[in-house]
Amino acid sequence: MPIAYLDVPEGIEIEKKKELVKSIYRAINEAYPFPPDHRIFVREWPLDSVSQNSQLASEPPRPVFQIHTVPGLSVEAKRKLIRSINAAVGKAYDNLPGFLILIQEYSQDRVGINGNLMSDDQEHMDELSRSIGASSRSKAA
Repeated sequence: MPIAYLDVPEGIEIEKKKELVKSIYRAINEAYPFPPDHRIFVREWPLDSVSQNSQLASEPPRPVFQIHTVPGLSVEAKRKLIRSINAAVGKAYDNLPGFLILIQEYSQDRVGINGNLMSDDQEHMDELSRSIGASSRSKAA
């Protein structure tokens, strides 16, 4: 279920972008190893469409990564996820400064899939609990 948005300056080549999303996917999948529905949206912005401290087209741009997911991941697993994503974006964008990563967690009663609350699907809920528990335990070991 993790859905991620990466807001970055435009301009990297498609091969770098492919490598970037594969690296981000691996990091997300390691943290959240449940049924594959990990979505990553790369949103590229021209500098004249980004304001930093009220200045349009200011350099260097500071990218932002947001991930929307379910709760339950340990703090150590979140640290590892953040380090992995930071490394992938840093490699693709030559370590742009001020890279911000935000993790937004939603309880399953606040997520709908195909018109139904995730919390209403007990089989799915059990699988999520097992996956997150196993992921958090393996990161702590």
